[in-house]
Amino acid sequence: MKKIAIIIAALLLFVVGTPNIYAAQNDAAVPHPDKISENTSTTATQDAGATTIGEHVITPQSVGNSFNFTVGGSATAPGSFEVPKGFGHVKLRIRNYANAPVDFTVQHNDSGKVYVDGKTISKNSETVWRSTDAGFSDGLRSGRYTIQFRGGTNKVNVEIWGVEGSLPLDAK
Repeated sequence: MKKIAIIIAALLLFVVGTPNIYAAQNDAAVPHPDKISENTSTTATQDAGATTIGEHVITPQSVGNSFNFTVGGSATAPGSFEVPKGFGHVKLRIRNYANAPVDFTVQHNDSGKVYVDGKTISKNSETVWRSTDAGFSDGLRSGRYTIQFRGGTNKVNVEIWGVEGSLPLDAK
């Protein structure tokens, strides 16, 4: 019985001790808190349109604002949202809860520029509008926007979710 205990102890010592002996011989496996580690990430590339500082790649992915609101109760119903400076890539997801189609328009308040004009959302359905898909590759202007819904003779009942980002991919 003592022989089995000695053999098991020797095996345990071998299993636990071998990686530590290897690590002591292999300098790369031993952590050095006084050294700054190199960035060896294979997912970051310098072609990503990112800023590089030395060997480090910095990819800004800020989302400036997100919002959610519901409008309705009459045949015409306005809502509004703000696009912060530098965050003009916009995605709007709009759900029409009404039993009739609804048209919507998106207009920049200060300039009067219309970005969406009379796009229709079918009854009890949803649509997604992206500034990049609509041809605004540089994004929308910063500032306040009015989104106007029209249901003709029917009451509007819609919910809007939106997100604004600094990069076109933020609106995907």
